[in-house]
Amino acid sequence: MKRTSEATLVERAGFLYRQLLLLQRVFPDASEDARSLPFGDDGDARSLCYGVREVLNQLAEEARVLATVPLPIGHWRPGDTADDERWRALTEIERREIASMLVGYETLIALMEREPFRNTSDAREILQVERTRLTRFRQDMGFLDRRRPTAVVS
Repeated sequence: MKRTSEATLVERAGFLYRQLLLLQRVFPDASEDARSLPFGDDGDARSLCYGVREVLNQLAEEARVLATVPLPIGHWRPGDTADDERWRALTEIERREIASMLVGYETLIALMEREPFRNTSDAREILQVERTRLTRFRQDMGFLDRRRPTAVVS
């Protein structure tokens, strides 16, 4: 198993969740009233156990949710900095460009779904526009790849 300091956010949350599930076994739930308590059976001990169990239930639910965080955030590790390229949000221009490409692909799909599909001037024009857009997008992606920090090999 990885050391906790090297574990990703999802791995750390999963570990915490499993530990909390174990602790829940020690502290009874209020619905398990007939069960004897491990710390004495007086009213204060019972109230304390129920209170601890409520906190454990809340923490376990939070850990369970954190264990399902999607990529790339789920791969976050302690020591990762905020300027790490994986955490950089898309700019407004990048969001508009991606939305524009999606519209273009929807147009292409609609064109292909038309019956009968013919090699019309409209089709050729749409395909040329999308090919140009795709070429520009690939060039932009190359620029973004060059912006990533490279590992120094010694």
